[in-house]
Parts: sequence; C-alpha cells; structure tokens
Amino acid sequence: MVDIGFTEAQQMFQREMQNFTQNELAPGAKERAKLDFITPEVIRKVADMGLLKLTTPTRYGGKAADSVTIGIAFEEVAKVDVSPLLLMLAHVTGPIMMDYGTEEVRQEWLPLMATGNKLCCFASTEPHCGSDAAAIKTRAVRDGESYIITGEKTSVGVGMQADVMFLTAKTDLEAGARGVTCFLMPLDLTGITRSPLAYMGCIPWGTASIIMDEVRIPAKYRLGEEGEGFYKVMSGFDLTRILAALMAIGLAESSFDEAVAYAKQRTAFGQPLAKFEGISLKLAEDATMIEAARLLCYQALQLRDKGIPHRKETAMAKWFSASSAVHVVHDALLTFGQVGYSDKYPIEQRLRDVIGLEMGDGTAEIMKTIIAREVFGKGF
Repeated sequence: MVDIGFTEAQQMFQREMQNFTQNELAPGAKERAKLDFITPEVIRKVADMGLLKLTTPTRYGGKAADSVTIGIAFEEVAKVDVSPLLLMLAHVTGPIMMDYGTEEVRQEWLPLMATGNKLCCFASTEPHCGSDAAAIKTRAVRDGESYIITGEKTSVGVGMQADVMFLTAKTDLEAGARGVTCFLMPLDLTGITRSPLAYMGCIPWGTASIIMDEVRIPAKYRLGEEGEGFYKVMSGFDLTRILAALMAIGLAESSFDEAVAYAKQRTAFGQPLAKFEGISLKLAEDATMIEAARLLCYQALQLRDKGIPHRKETAMAKWFSASSAVHVVHDALLTFGQVGYSDKYPIEQRLRDVIGLEMGDGTAEIMKTIIAREVFGKGF
C-alpha cells in the first residue's frame, strides 16, 4: 500500500506490527475466528505488545501513542486476526473515558487494564435504541454516596469476558441528551446478569446482553458530572469510528491480496483468471477503493493529532471504508468461486465479520447525516 506520510517512528512501528502479527497472531487465526471468546494466549500477546494501553497515560503504565500510530496497530492486526480487535478498541475507549474520572479510580483500574489483567467493555446500545444514544432508558438514581443503576445494555462487545464496563445511564429522564451520565461498573457486582448474543460474524468478540437490576455502585465511579455523558461519548467516537474503519480496511486488504494471488495461479480456458478483464478490472476497482479509504482514515487521524476538528472526516472515513470493505471482501470471495464460499479459506468468515463493521460505532446513514450537518450547518 502507498506511504501515507508516516513519520520514521510510525514506519518502524508498522514494521514491528507486521512482524508481530505474522509471527504471533497469524498461526491459528482462522480457527480462532470460529470461537466465541478471545483466547487467554491472544490476550497475553496483545497486552505484551502494548496494544491494550495505546491511549493510557504513561504514569499509569501506558504508551499514550499518537492517533496515527494507534490506527496502524488496528489496521495491521485486522489483516491477520479479528479476535482481539474489539478488546483493543474497548481499551482505547476506556482510558479516554477515565480522563473524566477521579484520580483514585484511575489508579485503581488503568494499570490493570493496560496489562490485560482486567478487561473492559463499552456499553451504550439498548434493545430499543442504538444510533439514538440519547434515548437510553437505563436509569441511575443517586442514593447517598452510591448510585443504583437499573436497565439493559445489548450488543456489548467483549461483554462476556470483561471485568469492568463503561456505560451510559440517565440521571435525568426528562433532559434528553443532557440527562445522560457515564459510569464505570465492575461486572462482579450483585444484580448483574450476562447473556451471550449469537451473531453471524465477529464471533470471538463474545457479544453480550447485560441486565442490571438495581446494581449499587459507589458514586466515585461516575465519570464526569451528571448530564455530561452524551457529549463525552460522542467526542470519543471521533477516534473509535476511524479505528473501526481501519479494522474493515484490514479485512479487505487481506482478502484482496489473496484474491490477486489466486487470480494469478488459477486457470480457466487455458489462461490465468487475472487475464480475464471481468476479474482484473473488478480487482482494479477494489484496489482503488482500498487506497481511497485508507487515505480518508489516516487524513482524519493526522488532523486529530494536530488538534484540528475532524468530525466530518471521521464520518466520511467510517461509512466509506466499511462499505468499500464489504464490497472488496465480497469480490474476493467471488474471485475464488465456490471454494471461497466454503470454510477452506478465511474469506467467508471475513465477509460476515466486515458486515458487522458497517453497523458498529455508527451506520452509514448516521455518518452521512453528520457529514451533511457539517457541510450545510446545523441550521439546515
């Protein structure tokens, strides 16, 4: 792929990630994609590589990497092994949310999360609302030095394995978005029930429904002030949506490379598939989509590192990358033909995985709405 203006340090990190993924994650990745959990071995490997502390401040044992470097990590892992990706995403989101917590809580949790000794997840979606994040019904009621939280979160990635959950809840039912507050909730508390959700793709992420029945948590686990949660979560999406886009691109890149290699060696009517324009021109389009999507993603990350607003660029990268990736992986499967539709190759699993990234962290429709708002202004 084309050099996107990475610094020398970022190029070095990219090479390190490629060596790591090929040597440590590639073996057994196809088999792990069928599991409904992240193996302890993979958790240990990504933690030892520092991939669970990319946004954790150094004083808590983290790396505090720049956004482009974080993006490189996600793209390279996605090329090889889908299983640790959402865990990595949760551990990028978690330290960002912890910026709004107390020093006591940061000291308690961030070092453990950075090393993978405690795993976290993020929960906003509820059975009746996803994109409409202000419509949540989970309720948090102040009771002295505690909050009592009742409600249900669904589509919680890593929810079956996580030790702690970042969640949104309503502290004021009548205030709309201004009634949403963020909390950190240890998942061993009384009143919590977890149930697995069987999804067609991204199986190792152990997606869960989590029910909270009058769960009491200390008030110190509130992140920020009451009513600030919606806006804190939305600001975090400006990073996580780009990372989700790069996850989709990574899946597309591997599938594309495999399709090109297969088209060169597979023959039909006495010549390689690559010599048929019906194949070669389709893959040429796919190469273009991958390059364009990567450019959008890394442009948005570079803007973030420079402190320049990038909400429009993030939304562009998210919908275009995920949509393009689905198209590319599907084309790769069709290039392989019936064998690509079987479980002999990982492409059929990647197609199911990448479809999930079209929805996660914001659908194409929501992303286009954000773009339109930025282009025309809120008045329109």
